Amino acid sequence: MNLPQLYKEKDFLNHQFPMVTALNDPPTTFEGMLRCEKGEVKRLAEQKIWPFTEYVQWQRFRLELPEDYPIKPPIVTWLTEVAHPNIVTNVPGAVCVSSLGESWRPNLKLVSVVNSLYYLLSDPNPNNVFNHPKCLEAAKVCSEYGFPRMNKHQQKKTSETDIVRFNIIPVPSMVARQPVQRDTVRFTILRPYRP
Repeated sequence: MNLPQLYKEKDFLNHQFPMVTALNDPPTTFEGMLRCEKGEVKRLAEQKIWPFTEYVQWQRFRLELPEDYPIKPPIVTWLTEVAHPNIVTNVPGAVCVSSLGESWRPNLKLVSVVNSLYYLLSDPNPNNVFNHPKCLEAAKVCSEYGFPRMNKHQQKKTSETDIVRFNIIPVPSMVARQPVQRDTVRFTILRPYRP
């Protein structure tokens, strides 16, 4: 780890997200709080629609940097009980966001990771859901209300005969505090033809 760069990242993170603080020195473990404060999730929460009512409440998370950070991404653990398609509470590495997985690049900063966590609350993705009862239940409701919404205006209109794709992701198991990667189950469902 590059310690001067790490301290620089810590300072910038604290400036952008004052509710995120380092728990140790050098700063390799952070805890923070965030919530969805606007947009469609906020509107649905005001209508008392679950699980959106949970996403507007303060959510705690932990971010741990592995020894080979920034080559390897941080490990995020969600600490607040929440019903979310992309989060399993209290399981390190059970936060499904591309910036912590296949899209991780060593030049990404901790601020980008926390931004990704915020977007999980404001735009849950029921198309990549953990195989966990709370996640599956939350995914159904999120789908009913048209999530994910990001880039919907850029997507072309679909017809009744289009293919619907989604992934069910196994919850990571832990070996020596490192998530063990497993295969992702992928489903393709053809929508029934309706004349």
